Amino acid sequence: MNRFPVFKLWVWGVLIINAAMAVAACSPDSAANIPLTANTEALNTSTPIAAAQAATDVITPTVAPTLEPTIAGPDEIVVWWPDVLAPIDNADVTALLNEQTEAFVATQDNVVVRTRLKTVSGVGGIMSTLRTGSVVAPGALPDLTLIRRENLMAAVQTGLVQPLEGEIATVILGNLYDSALQLGQVNGQLYGLPYTLEVEHVAYDPDVIEIGGWSYADVLGRDVPLIMPTGRTTGLNDVFLAQYLVAGGTLPQDGVGTVEAAALRDTLRFYEQAMEAGILPPEVLQYTAPSDYEAQLAAGEIDQAVVTSTMYLRLLADGHRLETGLIPTDFGEPGTVLNGWLWVMTTANSDRQVLALRYLNWMLDTERQSEFSAAIHMLPSQRPALLRWESVDYATFVSNLLNNAVLPVSESTGGAAIIAMQTALNAVLSGEMTADEAADDVIEQLADTG
Repeated sequence: MNRFPVFKLWVWGVLIINAAMAVAACSPDSAANIPLTANTEALNTSTPIAAAQAATDVITPTVAPTLEPTIAGPDEIVVWWPDVLAPIDNADVTALLNEQTEAFVATQDNVVVRTRLKTVSGVGGIMSTLRTGSVVAPGALPDLTLIRRENLMAAVQTGLVQPLEGEIATVILGNLYDSALQLGQVNGQLYGLPYTLEVEHVAYDPDVIEIGGWSYADVLGRDVPLIMPTGRTTGLNDVFLAQYLVAGGTLPQDGVGTVEAAALRDTLRFYEQAMEAGILPPEVLQYTAPSDYEAQLAAGEIDQAVVTSTMYLRLLADGHRLETGLIPTDFGEPGTVLNGWLWVMTTANSDRQVLALRYLNWMLDTERQSEFSAAIHMLPSQRPALLRWESVDYATFVSNLLNNAVLPVSESTGGAAIIAMQTALNAVLSGEMTADEAADDVIEQLADTG
């Protein structure tokens, strides 16, 4: 087996230009292509590097063909990494990715792995470039990339990704949390291999709140404001969804059906009571995500709030003293909404698929996944990887949440019920309707559409 020197992740201005030019011929999106391009490659160095570089600076005259056989080049795969998973200002994460990919290449024979960092959204983002490139420049697309659950559905519908069913090592699938496995499935078939996860829970100041239960009655009785992101422009609020489902609620399948009236009524009544008691202050209507109030929580201006697991781990790493609690539910049962990053395979070439799958299985080694997920403050998708974390208490806490997690829903999957439920929540929070009036309105709307 030949082993060759491999890449170091670096910023190359020339490569940034090349990356932009690769898409420029086919898409107006290219002007805002990736801010960083990195190549990870194993090179055959039988020819001295200095001599090889010098040869690129001269014009080589045409010579007559010889009978000597052509030496085959290395096998190659191209991998796109979202910049949020490999931030250029985090040297430790960059070094870790280098190390893990170098180790993979060292086990292969004559292999190149080219890694590029891509923005997540907007012009030149991963999904934007996949859509454009698949039509006019398929050769510029990666073999593997990471995307979010909300993008997986669209990627499958438009044929941008290949199925992974039957291609992933059995031990990996067996190690995945059930909720994580569902995160990567579309219509029961695996298209995304869950890699790093994120859940929501409460973080609180232990100097203000003593350990207690997390039922609606417990939270209302403590008389401490609870900050959460209740605002939403599309879809259904994640916290409200988790609370409704824990209460025994159901959602229409493919937009057909109705909601569970008692569960909806009980959940809305909590918000009504919390607003009246000042547990949910008026400003929560302005928040659409936990990041909207992260600075206030870090500054000690908020005593308890709903956070993402990533936000909580980041605050701990910055030295903030916070404890964990559950999202309030009717009887204090655990519940949360799961999201995360999924590996998807975009190449249809069978040879490149083989190498891409080897790389996936390598990166999902429990020790490597545990180390990487901890470095970027996200949860690993496999139980053994999470249990390797030094913070045993937090690993146990979030493991329980992952065992009780539900997937996010959108208007495309939840249909009219999602719109009606979010409208009802907004009406209760703004005081336009009582909880019972809002629940009745939802049930009436869905009865009319059914």
